Amino acid sequence: MAHPWIFESTFGSGTNGEWDSETDTAAQLDFPHYSVLAGLPWSGALPRSGAYCARCSLTGGTADMYLVEGDIDIAANVARYVKFDIQIGKDFVASADDTINIFEALASSTVEATFGLRIVAATDAVNFGIGETAPTAFGPDIRKGVWYTVELTINIDEDGEDDGTIDIIVTAEDEPYNSDAYIAQVDSLDQGAVTQGRFGCQDHLATTRGTILLDNFVMDDARMYPTRRFKTERTFTKTDHAWVGPGVLHRASLDTVTSGNIIRLFDTDNAEVLEELGYVIEIDADTAAEQVQIFGKDGIQFQRGCYVQMTGTNPIGTVNFTPRYNSSAQIRHYGQNRRRNLL
Repeated sequence: MAHPWIFESTFGSGTNGEWDSETDTAAQLDFPHYSVLAGLPWSGALPRSGAYCARCSLTGGTADMYLVEGDIDIAANVARYVKFDIQIGKDFVASADDTINIFEALASSTVEATFGLRIVAATDAVNFGIGETAPTAFGPDIRKGVWYTVELTINIDEDGEDDGTIDIIVTAEDEPYNSDAYIAQVDSLDQGAVTQGRFGCQDHLATTRGTILLDNFVMDDARMYPTRRFKTERTFTKTDHAWVGPGVLHRASLDTVTSGNIIRLFDTDNAEVLEELGYVIEIDADTAAEQVQIFGKDGIQFQRGCYVQMTGTNPIGTVNFTPRYNSSAQIRHYGQNRRRNLL
């Protein structure tokens, strides 16, 4: 397993900056602040972690909305692992059966492995699925308004052998870790080597409307497993928010000593780092006497949230903290108040 991952995107700054490009001709893909999501009419409408996530808003058109990344490479006869979080909003509806591609692994312009979903108009049932060019095998119904961690294993076939496979495991945020396959493996696939990935919404009908939230996309050469949603210690390889709202920092460390590696902690919940020397804590591999700073039980108070900025070559840092708000209901309420103050 590589550290950092082969590719990782947390949307932690409210942008698509970690991806190579974006296709969004109808302006339906954005990266909203948690205070914006707290205004949606269901309790689970928040990022899976941090202050921002990606949002696909289907509003009656058929325009694709997706991000593109060229570091999602999978050679012939090689397995790679993809993990991300997804929530289907409670406003997600369809008047005709529809299947949507959410993640695609492509060989040039040819889709070789995909994850997506199906909505059945008559029953309003939503199911996740996998397949080669589009989802063809689907699992049990999922619940709207709940975050799920999706784990994919994509094994590209050996040249001429037609033995490629796709496996999927799905774990709901409020359930114990699931080690069982969500659906049976899709196998006997004839694939080319993957050279890029797409993440978003594609191939949907105009009769499908509603919200899909996406967060924490990671690809690596080993399985990564789900993580708990509300944590008091987090390890960072990318810039992101450790928590939002008031909280106490107990410990911060820079776990790599490569020259140029720096971890900085800012008191903000909207990635605001423009103020010179505005950080609360900095640990610089080139100048710090100690790579670990311990602040004890009383710690250092943060008022708005803690934004962890990682710079340098493959930096790794760890933050231990106690947030005031550690449930969806508490963060949603705080986000609603925060939104009123921003308007």
